Amino acid sequence: MDQQLENIKKVLNEELLELNELEPGLNRLNLTLKAIDSAIAGIEQVRQNLKFTDLDEEIYFFKHFLPETLAYRIEEIMKYHIHINVPIGTGESKIKYYEEELRARKSFFRINNFHYQYFKTGMTDLDRTYFLADAAPLTVPAADLSEFGSQVPTPMTYLFAKFIAYERIQYCVLEEIAKIKYPELQGVSATQPASDLRWTGDAVNMVELAYGLWLTGQLNHGNASLNQIVRWLEGSLQVSIGIIQRRFSEIERRKRLSFTKFIDQMKEAILRKIDEGNS
Repeated sequence: MDQQLENIKKVLNEELLELNELEPGLNRLNLTLKAIDSAIAGIEQVRQNLKFTDLDEEIYFFKHFLPETLAYRIEEIMKYHIHINVPIGTGESKIKYYEEELRARKSFFRINNFHYQYFKTGMTDLDRTYFLADAAPLTVPAADLSEFGSQVPTPMTYLFAKFIAYERIQYCVLEEIAKIKYPELQGVSATQPASDLRWTGDAVNMVELAYGLWLTGQLNHGNASLNQIVRWLEGSLQVSIGIIQRRFSEIERRKRLSFTKFIDQMKEAILRKIDEGNS
């Protein structure tokens, strides 16, 4: 991918990580949208003068690179509206509100089921129909139209961006539900490292580890939230993971490598140790 585009994405990610520390609200939304819109405009300017080396590079741009950037904007606006509309009342009423938000996301996936399955399964059969600038209209029309106009000339780029954003929103909503259901766990943190141990491996490997611990319920009898586990790992091992859902998308996008590359490496290392006969 063009280095200019990669630089724009890198700067945006760094800005979003800093802005994520702000309290949710209109000020954070405006600052975040300003950063995202600036990046989108920069990407569009580069794209207008960009000559893709081949069709695969063009498909990658419209299938992965651009949707991931557009998804930030969709996600931030949605998170803001979810936040400001949380009802004043009991924890039970708030959980009901968040569960309704989850159902709304699932409904969107059902409405766009054909294209969502194409997105989820990593299919490529229709990429030349879906992700080239001169692609024809969809044979199965999408239920949503792009708000980005000419900046998204391919049929599926915007829809993929919404899929990415909606999945991230689901994780955020689940986190809010966990905060209400298990308030006693919210004070658990590890802001000070317990020792001089420091994580020096790739941050994405820490993401694999965090999800593995969370999904298998290894901490607090399975009641520890994903966010708590991430904050604990960051504090204990002096590493910054950032927004966990965004880092997890790096794992989901792995093509030629195993989705669980790091965990697979650990498994292989343990098996080698056993084969050596050393305890």
